[in-house]
Amino acid sequence: MRWIVYSLVVINLAIAGYFLTQPQDSQIQGHVDGNHGEGNTLVLLSEQQSGTTPVSQQPVRAEPNKKLCYALGPYTDDISARLAQARSLELGLTGLISEIKVPSLKDAEYWVHIPPLPNRGAAMELLGKLQSKSVDSYIITQGDLTDGISLGLFRKKTSADSLLSKVSGLGFSNVTIKEVGSVNTEYWVEVREISKLDETMRRRIKAEDKDMQWQMVTCRHQPAG
Repeated sequence: MRWIVYSLVVINLAIAGYFLTQPQDSQIQGHVDGNHGEGNTLVLLSEQQSGTTPVSQQPVRAEPNKKLCYALGPYTDDISARLAQARSLELGLTGLISEIKVPSLKDAEYWVHIPPLPNRGAAMELLGKLQSKSVDSYIITQGDLTDGISLGLFRKKTSADSLLSKVSGLGFSNVTIKEVGSVNTEYWVEVREISKLDETMRRRIKAEDKDMQWQMVTCRHQPAG
């Protein structure tokens, strides 16, 4: 019986000695953090967000032989864009301004019309038929609808639909609606040196322009050669 107790004591002492001789967690962690060899390393989220690498606002598919830029915008006036351009130049970076035309959905209107006829004579003939039915109508004399017939321009889609139904009910089956709107101009400041544009640089260029954002895009101003 004594030899069983003695064996248990020896085993317990051996187990305790094993754990006492193992390196502490802090020592293991320090070894992992200092690993400069091959294999995976631990990168803290705070380090990823420190600005050492620019972060794109959205995924970008690079076009063949096209350079990528970071663009700040959209500015609604060129003066604000030029101020941001000046800040980028002060940092030794390029700052090229791009103007982009975008449709204004807020000001969209609905144009009820008949598509272009083969020639002006055919348009005049159809115009006479419409006016004989007391339908206000005019020949379109310019643009991509030249020699078509304009029936009305409306801000509400329901009004355009109502007129289309009315004219179609009179026997004119080729009436259609085209959505049109005014065009706004956006200004973007392009910076080519994407490897230098860390978070600190982006903040300095953006300054107090709170509604502006950085995006990675294909440069509209491609370098020569």
